[in-house]
Amino acid sequence: MKLLEQLREQVASLGEIRRAWFTSFNLNIPFFETHLLSALLGTDTPANRLDYENMQWMLADSKMDARIFCDARMLEADQLKRTAIPIHGILPQRLGRKVFQSKSIFHPKVILLEDKQGRMVLGAGSANLSVDGWGRNQEVFRFLPVCTSQQRDQIAAFFSPLSEAAGLGPFEKFKAIYHGEDDAWRFVHSFQDKVFLQQLTAGLTVQRLSVWSPYFSRDLPALLDKLRPVVGEQAVFSLVPDRRENHYVPTRWTPRIAELQEPSDRQDQQEVLSFHARPTARDARTDFTHAKIWLASSGKQARMAVGSWNFTGRGCASLDCRNIEAGIVFDVNARTDITGARELLQSDAFSDNAALDADALDLQDYPLPFDLFVVYDWEKCAYAITGKCDRRFDAGVYTLRLPGVSKRQSLYSMTNLRGDTIPLAALALEPDDDGVLLADHSYEVWQGGEMRYRGLIQEVNVKYRRGQGYDSLKDLLNDLVDGADPERSSNTRLREALRHQPVPGEEETWVPPAVDSQGMSYFRLFHAFAQFRARLAAPSRAALEHMLFVSPGCLQELVSKVDEQIKQDGNAVFNWFLLQETHALYRAACAAYDATREKYQSKAPPDNYRWRSLWLDPHSVRLPRELGRKPTMKQILDVCNYEA
Repeated sequence: MKLLEQLREQVASLGEIRRAWFTSFNLNIPFFETHLLSALLGTDTPANRLDYENMQWMLADSKMDARIFCDARMLEADQLKRTAIPIHGILPQRLGRKVFQSKSIFHPKVILLEDKQGRMVLGAGSANLSVDGWGRNQEVFRFLPVCTSQQRDQIAAFFSPLSEAAGLGPFEKFKAIYHGEDDAWRFVHSFQDKVFLQQLTAGLTVQRLSVWSPYFSRDLPALLDKLRPVVGEQAVFSLVPDRRENHYVPTRWTPRIAELQEPSDRQDQQEVLSFHARPTARDARTDFTHAKIWLASSGKQARMAVGSWNFTGRGCASLDCRNIEAGIVFDVNARTDITGARELLQSDAFSDNAALDADALDLQDYPLPFDLFVVYDWEKCAYAITGKCDRRFDAGVYTLRLPGVSKRQSLYSMTNLRGDTIPLAALALEPDDDGVLLADHSYEVWQGGEMRYRGLIQEVNVKYRRGQGYDSLKDLLNDLVDGADPERSSNTRLREALRHQPVPGEEETWVPPAVDSQGMSYFRLFHAFAQFRARLAAPSRAALEHMLFVSPGCLQELVSKVDEQIKQDGNAVFNWFLLQETHALYRAACAAYDATREKYQSKAPPDNYRWRSLWLDPHSVRLPRELGRKPTMKQILDVCNYEA
């Protein structure tokens, strides 16, 4: 994949990446995570599920802001997603501009790379974030270093509306270091006042406008009538179509096409339209020519554009209703030509209505009367749900299903509020099981008994996301006894929720059987817990919380495995001591929390899901009667420093 190699080269040309933002019309999530994310992180292509988890850890550790924007109606949220990379669905009609309407699509294919020193590279072209876009189609894409403040401002003007629509706030401008020598190119997009063709042809008396496009307006003469006042009445439109079945032009025939190709001998008529073959033979390895290239020539000057613009009304004319498009415009040699031999086409070379209908985009309307933002904070282990409504609706009409939450949540609009926007009633709730979110990244909106929409959850503070753990309590305790580093232990594996997302071709990993209490000596039990207590003398609050909630074998995992053990195993004496040691660890964790607090902070840990998950009732297991007598019990509690 040539484009993937170019991406790797651009990443290598920069320092440590701070921001990597991508836009696409449609999106293949597994393809992006497998190939593009590994290119961003400088790793080999992942071969198994653990490789993806390691990439997620690297992404969180690097603090790289990597995210994707795509059309919300094209986002298939049920795709396999193995990382927590943010993906934002964009609806053009919700961006507050009259030219973006329900038929508008979010169509740009843009890549912004920025390193921590402030150097930026912009890429734009025709390739969507998919296997076809990066591996099968014939596409056009160009990367350029950002070398002027004007170019950076053009980039900010494009990403700011997207950032705000995704709930991220304005696009943040960091201190920039400009590099590169080409300061003449422009980043052109639909958020600018001047439309694409105005910027492409500015200052040129265009004699010829040559276009490569895979899609044409169905009524080509009508589109030309709209474009000629912008491009120039004297211009000839030279089109290089992608032929369907290597024959059919993707528009319908009308008698006016013949007139535009071959004007009569009257002096007031001139050639307006010409069709051309491609200048080079089609590569047999490509399925489809998806490239969009525009060349405006005046004879003495020429200007080229590569981007997402198709030769359609919403794609390039940007009149009453426009798509969101983007690309790069730059000067080229006046002799540049992108067309091959001229072809005088007749009616049999054009598609019929049935073929055009089959080729047309079937884009369903967005089904909800509100925008919904579902955010899961891994640090707080809590959901935050907000939104904006088109109209008011009562509770119970729409309900929300969230991973790890047993009951659907009712959604409803706020009432009796001033202003134009109607906010959705905000929700904040904790999951019953946060492990489910490791594999299930989507929410569902239901209306009655019908699922109306599935979207992706935005995950934040993902460095608190625990993806690995131990198979058994015995493995965990053995590593504690041996002083093994859980981050490097050979006994740790992916958590169970992640084992249901195998990589194609990956072999099943052997799962060791459960170990009963007879396999654990009391000495090793007490020594293991003493080792854990020693680790709780953490130097900082961050290190403490990592040990309590994030690291493989953390206290949260230990408590969970102890809870499973005492429910399954019948050895009451062993389980009683196991439970008391676990409760003693909880008390030590609370003391460590107090020891690492800042001035004026609460001494007690917060009452939330994470801290509640560390507590087990120490009285849920009873000792046999002969050991449970008061004198014996008092002696045990005093010697072991257990809580009565």
